[in-house]
Formats: sequence, C-alpha cells, structure tokens
Amino acid sequence: AMQMQVEAERKKRAMILESEGLRDAAINKAQGDKKARILDSEAIEAEQVNLAKGAARAVELEAEARAKAIEMITGAISKDNGDKAASLVLAERYVEAFGKMAKETNTMIVPAGVSEPASMLAQALSIYGKISEKK
Repeated sequence: AMQMQVEAERKKRAMILESEGLRDAAINKAQGDKKARILDSEAIEAEQVNLAKGAARAVELEAEARAKAIEMITGAISKDNGDKAASLVLAERYVEAFGKMAKETNTMIVPAGVSEPASMLAQALSIYGKISEKK
C-alpha cells in the first residue's frame, strides 16, 4: 500500500511538473508573439513616419525650386525687353494649353474668337498687359 502511495505521489508530481511545463511554454510563446506584434507595429509606424518625412521634404524642395524659378523670371522680366519675352512665353503657353485640351477631348468650351491664332495671341497678351499694369 505504501509503495502504491509513493507511486501515486510520483505520478501526481510528474503530472504537475508536466502541466507547469506546458503552462510555462504557453506563456513564453504568448510573450514572444506579443513582442513580435509590438515590433511589427513599431516598424510600420517608423516606416509611415519616414514616408511622411520624405513627402514633406519633397514638397519643401519643390517649393524652393519654384521660388528660385520665380526669382529668376522676375529678374529676367526686369531686364531690357523682358516684358516682350514674357509676352512671348505667355502666348506660347496659351496656345499650347488649347492644343492639349483639343487632344484630350472632343468637347471644349473656349472663349470667343479663338478660331484665329492671332486673336488668341492678342487675348493672351491683353491679359498679360493688364496684369503688368497692376504692378
């Protein structure tokens, strides 16, 4: 009977040790999963921050380039015959814009009198002249 009791105690301790081992293994696995998920989310956050910083820097660089271009244009316009050069560029872009619209769609609403290139140029130059006078 004592031997049966000792054997029962051994089996009981073995079952307890096995269950504690399984519990510890489950806890370790859960903690590892938790840490992995935290690291994944931190990596995603860092990536999003880096992408946002990159986008912000791109906007800054574009704005700086635009500002430089405007300064250069201002300098060029203030030189002799600069207003004539600006008028030419404006007229070219005006005609180019209508050309692009005509290629993209077959329905267009355009100002009156654009059937003649000369009237389009005159209109563009008129607009530029009115803007120049307001300075």
